[in-house]
Amino acid sequence: MKIKVLTTFSFNKLAKQMPKLIDDYLSGYAKDTVKGTRNNIDKGVGTDGKRLKLGKTSYRAGEQALFNTGEMYNSLKSGKGTLTIKKYGYGHNQGDFPTVSGTNVRNFIGTTEENKKKIDKKFIQDVNKALKK
Repeated sequence: MKIKVLTTFSFNKLAKQMPKLIDDYLSGYAKDTVKGTRNNIDKGVGTDGKRLKLGKTSYRAGEQALFNTGEMYNSLKSGKGTLTIKKYGYGHNQGDFPTVSGTNVRNFIGTTEENKKKIDKKFIQDVNKALKK
């Protein structure tokens, strides 16, 4: 007895296209992260939902957090699957610098939930398309 199985998908085709799919996903995610990070700074809210603020004893108290000269804000760029930001901007996001009491300038680098859903949906569609023979 001989059994013949036919499929409508090709893992081989998917494997060949996977590097491009991943590069496209990372590029889209980096691009959306630039938009999301700028949006977080503009709205004064971190990715964790906490308000970005300067403490009452800060020399810039009452001003917008993370936007002094605009140099860090304007340094946000994406390209070929990477996100670039001034080193001190990443340091602020990670909490590497001492701050005065009441200051929160952490967790501001990130995309929005809406952008994440959009880029994930596109990735899944691209994978499904690549699977088809």
